[in-house]
Amino acid sequence: MKKLIRFLIVTIVILGAVILYMHRGFGGESRYVTSQECRSCHERHYDGWKLTLHPKMFRPAGDPGEIVGDFDILPAELSFKKEDVEYIVGNKWEQVYAKMVDGEYYQLPAKWYITTKRWVPIKKHDKVKMSLKCNGCHTTGFNPETFEFAEFGIGCEACHGPGSRHISSRKKTSGEVCAWCHGKGGGEEMDIITSVSSTVCGQCHNRGTNKDQAEEAAGKFNFPLGFIPGDDLDKSFAPMKKESDKKGKYWWGNGISKNRHQEYMDWQKSKHSKALKLMQEEYSEERGKKDDRCLRCHSADYRFAPPDDKPTLETARYGVTCVSCHDPHGFDRLVPRHTALSGYGTEKCGGCHIDSMTFKTAEKERPHYPCPPTKVSCADCHMPYIVTSGGAFSIRSHAFKIINPADTVKFGTPNTCQNGSCHQDRTVEWAAREFKKSYPLFKEVSLLEEGPFGEDPVP
Repeated sequence: MKKLIRFLIVTIVILGAVILYMHRGFGGESRYVTSQECRSCHERHYDGWKLTLHPKMFRPAGDPGEIVGDFDILPAELSFKKEDVEYIVGNKWEQVYAKMVDGEYYQLPAKWYITTKRWVPIKKHDKVKMSLKCNGCHTTGFNPETFEFAEFGIGCEACHGPGSRHISSRKKTSGEVCAWCHGKGGGEEMDIITSVSSTVCGQCHNRGTNKDQAEEAAGKFNFPLGFIPGDDLDKSFAPMKKESDKKGKYWWGNGISKNRHQEYMDWQKSKHSKALKLMQEEYSEERGKKDDRCLRCHSADYRFAPPDDKPTLETARYGVTCVSCHDPHGFDRLVPRHTALSGYGTEKCGGCHIDSMTFKTAEKERPHYPCPPTKVSCADCHMPYIVTSGGAFSIRSHAFKIINPADTVKFGTPNTCQNGSCHQDRTVEWAAREFKKSYPLFKEVSLLEEGPFGEDPVP
């Protein structure tokens, strides 16, 4: 009998130890695990993401070929060697080079403008800590107390939140041994954030400073702290206002952004951000009966919801958000451009704006635009290149506004008609005259006159 009791005790102890071992990390606060951990289950998402710019936003300098700056023309007063570069920030428009000094990342004296192929001095490069100005957005899992982070670049968890509990939940329901108790699917929470809210992108595609309940910490960082993807961004971030832009570095005179990291600000003032609200409040019966089918264009959460769990006119929460046009997982990069699958060019806009390009054209008895249809896309006119990066106007506006050539005369803003390579051989005065001929009833709209920013609804 004693042997049996001893055997049972030993068995229980061993079984308890096994259970504790198998449940290690299953409970407690979720932590960051890096994108590599996500790859085992989401390989296609991972492969698409790797082709985007996000993982390249901040990384150690490994292959020398990743450093694109021409060190043969680096000015002597800004001199540093290619071998001095330990970290690279950026990849498409410009590259900033950095090194570690006494446990902190610091920028080297000059950055390389990829667009215009020239070096530009970085002011106060020896004094600005990247942990305060850059790393909260250029890394994943940044800790404002230790300045450490989980992953270089913008990884999966920057948008979905820390993933340890998600991985633990998957193990409990998919592992053969664990499934004995937890059951396949067993009602386990996946513990991962999925949100179509533009605040997910707005946490970084924005300009301002952090908010903090401790007054001494407020404004210390150039990015939000404690932000949960999909939550109310206003709780953790204080955006820059145009009124504080005394030198006109960040906004044009008509209220549209002229500098990078401000896409969220412009989107907030666009009708896309208000698409759901405008449809609910100002719908015209001329378009037929208003029903849930309207949400296919007017609601991002409707568009991305499963077929059997679509929101209704009463429960939909978001208008046209960033993911309505941008594929965050890079799937569009896995297929050739200029195909319907890639959604390149007019395909992305045409699905919802077909009435502007066809019905209204017939109604007004004139083309939607006077240019040859093979020469321009929707974005060329409605999202002109007016934002500076890499020393040139290389980023499109996200205000979705036609920029009248008259604004170029008044504010110096690049305009729709002379966007990119279009009509660069003509004068602004010519463009203004031709624009007025084509659009005699065009109403001048300034973002300064539209009142407060639009709202991105949150739970």
